[in-house]
Amino acid sequence: MSNKEGSKVKNFFGFIIYFIVKIRDDDIFALGAQLAYYMILSFFPFLIFLLTLIGFSNLDSMEVLGGLRAILPTSAFELIYNIIIEVIEKQNTGLLGVSLLLVVWAASSAFRAVIKGVNKAYGIKETRSFIRRAIIAIICTFALAFVIMLTLVMLVFGRLIGNLLTTYLPFPEIVSQIWNFIRYGMVIFIMICIFAGIYRYTPSKRLKWKDVFPGAAICTIGWLIVSLGFSFYINNFSNYSKIYGGLGAVIILITWLYITSIIFITGGEINSVIGIRRGNLKIK
Repeated sequence: MSNKEGSKVKNFFGFIIYFIVKIRDDDIFALGAQLAYYMILSFFPFLIFLLTLIGFSNLDSMEVLGGLRAILPTSAFELIYNIIIEVIEKQNTGLLGVSLLLVVWAASSAFRAVIKGVNKAYGIKETRSFIRRAIIAIICTFALAFVIMLTLVMLVFGRLIGNLLTTYLPFPEIVSQIWNFIRYGMVIFIMICIFAGIYRYTPSKRLKWKDVFPGAAICTIGWLIVSLGFSFYINNFSNYSKIYGGLGAVIILITWLYITSIIFITGGEINSVIGIRRGNLKIK
């Protein structure tokens, strides 16, 4: 092994050790629990708000729930679906305003927890006022809703484009597989950009895009893999209803949101460790 290769191995293990120590010192599991609590409060209001907005367009609002079906255990998805459908069936002209107020309040709480977790990961002291943080939370909420709607548009039109390609090009099965790979790759890229934007704009210190993309990419891929794995495990090897009865679906949903919170904060920790070891970020 050359000196250069040995240096890379040493740097890699140094990164891992520093990362583990930092996770322990920052107590990300407690921060994840706090963030998961606020995510529970904001989850349903945000979905209701998003579906209400989609209802004013030509998009199918059930596409959102269809996306959740792929990554959530069946029991948790059924819980979400039943609650959302019950609310939507009782909607009236004032629902948009009511859901908007709910999501602004809930998202402000959720994003304040996000801000705290990201600041903790970067070792940054919060210096902004409550009003400024609330405005950032509101902007992030609308931006997230807009990006989700844009993703749905891409999926819908992507399906139409795929049908045209398979009609006019030879080897339709191969063309369909390649196009689906490109289409879902673009969706994953958008998710990475969402996480990168949160990592860049929510901390008290403005960061560069190149400093937030590593954690955003790992966070996105890790979240997809863990969510799919968790869903597979719950659907095939576990039965929470034997322990929690009717609350089993609620416990599964809470557990999934907690796992999501841990992965999100871990992405910030990865960006922080990379920045510190490069000398771009200093812990106060």
